[in-house]
Amino acid sequence: MGDDKLEKDPFKRAFSDLEELVDKIRDVLECPVTIEDVNHRLLAYSTHDDQTDTARIATIISRKVPEKVINRLWKERVIPQLMQSGEPLRISEIKEIGLGNRVAISIRNHNEVLGYIWAVEEETFLTESKLDLLKLAAQSARTEMLRLNAQKKKRAKGYRDFFWELLTGHFHSHAEIAERFDELSIKPPSPFAVLVFRFKEEVTSKIEQNIIYLITTSQKVHITFHAAMGNEFIILAAPPDPAFSESAFIEFIHFFIDQMKTRFSIDHISGATGTTYQHYEKVEKSYQEALQVLRLKEQFPEEIHHVYSYQQLGIFRYLDAILEKKRLEPYEHPAIEKLNKYDLEHRTNLLTTLEAFIDHDSNVNETAKKLHIHMNTLNYRLKRITDIGEVDLKNANTKLSLYLELKIRRIEKKSPHL
Repeated sequence: MGDDKLEKDPFKRAFSDLEELVDKIRDVLECPVTIEDVNHRLLAYSTHDDQTDTARIATIISRKVPEKVINRLWKERVIPQLMQSGEPLRISEIKEIGLGNRVAISIRNHNEVLGYIWAVEEETFLTESKLDLLKLAAQSARTEMLRLNAQKKKRAKGYRDFFWELLTGHFHSHAEIAERFDELSIKPPSPFAVLVFRFKEEVTSKIEQNIIYLITTSQKVHITFHAAMGNEFIILAAPPDPAFSESAFIEFIHFFIDQMKTRFSIDHISGATGTTYQHYEKVEKSYQEALQVLRLKEQFPEEIHHVYSYQQLGIFRYLDAILEKKRLEPYEHPAIEKLNKYDLEHRTNLLTTLEAFIDHDSNVNETAKKLHIHMNTLNYRLKRITDIGEVDLKNANTKLSLYLELKIRRIEKKSPHL
């Protein structure tokens, strides 16, 4: 088809759906075309010949753009450009990910991106006239995309209400919850865990859009539900491989925190996962466990900065129970009382030294580095601790008891932070 035969606006009519529109775009541009939503899920695609590239084939098969393709397009600054502009963007071949020459354009409603149109340039580049027609096609697609978004938001509200009921323990039986999944036509995840991401500031609608984009395009875990509340974003997810659920969730947390900073310049995010469970009535428990991890990470940023799951907490899992027992049965460890009294009277820091020593598993080298003191100074302090506190620092039971007491004091804010 020559440029002189191109219609002024071949898309200025009503289309029954995106499939009809995508076929019309293909006929006008004379090249294979796909239409995706804002999160790169395939909505419609035209026919193509046998020579099409592997990225297009993989997208059609999985109904979404492969994660490696999305990551590379971010690295090449392709997606950020499409987000910022409504003009057609030419993308040169990237052989490593099986992507041939493309022209892409965002489908927009004012400044909001609704989706994308991708045209494969197989033999010849699209002319300027055809690029103008691609812009008209994007305008035509906007109406249908808005309709689909309205339907999606209506479904999302039902999903969100159900998710909050799960998080707050509204249901009491596995069968009752399974029935609700069936009513909403959702495949229930099994096993699953609740992940919570805590942001420095409130999760605005814009930040939520960025988060949803990231978790939707990532294929590291399977997301069933998500919700934002205040400065937290909560996810119900299933691992790709049930045998490696905890490691998959921890890897996803690292990925999420890193990519939110890299792609959207949002940092100071803390993430945690509760235990992986099989039964749906355990959703609330997994959620509370994730919250406990985040709370303890805030209270003990140095000791458990590397902890991301409830299972990794170790002895810290039991601090709340010990604290509750201590409140019911007030008790002060004699050695800690003596050392605290001595510190106050002589302006020393033997208690801080003791906590650092136990934190570093009785390693004098690491403890001295942590406290920025000479080894001789540390050895002198340890001798004073042994004498004044009347404790045996070679006894494992004694050290464990002291460790727990010192951490409880931290929670009660009776001792300064290291």
